[in-house]
Amino acid sequence: MRDWILRIAKLILLGLLVYGGVLVVKGTARHVDFGKLRADVEAVADASDMKQGDAQLLRRLYGLNGGELAHWVLYISSDNMAVEELLLAECTSTAQAEQVLQAARDRKATQIRNFDGYGPEQVQLLNQSALRSDDVYVLFAVSDHVSDIKKAYRKDLFQTE
Repeated sequence: MRDWILRIAKLILLGLLVYGGVLVVKGTARHVDFGKLRADVEAVADASDMKQGDAQLLRRLYGLNGGELAHWVLYISSDNMAVEELLLAECTSTAQAEQVLQAARDRKATQIRNFDGYGPEQVQLLNQSALRSDDVYVLFAVSDHVSDIKKAYRKDLFQTE
């Protein structure tokens, strides 16, 4: 009887280990083609009222050197009173991704300070922004379409539907 209970306990433990392993693998960002990731995110971002930023703007707004990143794209609003913005970056390492994420946090905090007191709609949009890092990928999106942007981003990195 005791041997039977031990066998069942071992099977349960083995099942839990396999299940945990599956969760770990599924929850880890995989390497994706940046062009596809960019296209999928841009497709839902509605960048029609935005302009694409260059390396100089990336340095001015984020303090980042675009030449040091593997790939990146930046869109900012054409209107000075709007806060819509999109930064998508593929970094060369997770340490660099953390630096880019911190630069995006700083940019968000600066924008909140800039609009605090007279731009409640802009501050609300900034507070609802997407700001995340997954392995070497970083996303910062301030948009009315932020949930769609996050879904497109996660779909490519984690193959979710």
